[in-house]
Amino acid sequence: MPYNQGQRVQYRNQHGEQAQGTIQRTEGSGPQTSYTVKNEKNMQAEQVKENQIERALS
Repeated sequence: MPYNQGQRVQYRNQHGEQAQGTIQRTEGSGPQTSYTVKNEKNMQAEQVKENQIERALS
């Protein structure tokens, strides 16, 4: 499922931990899409692949 800039998502970070953040940027398309997500807890930007995103938040 494609996600959009500004959307809040729940995802697994590089350490496999569940996290929440806002998509800042998208790159690529299809299964190769990667996202720059700003983590809500530590305010750090992380590179996340589409398969690491579990769901969109409202």
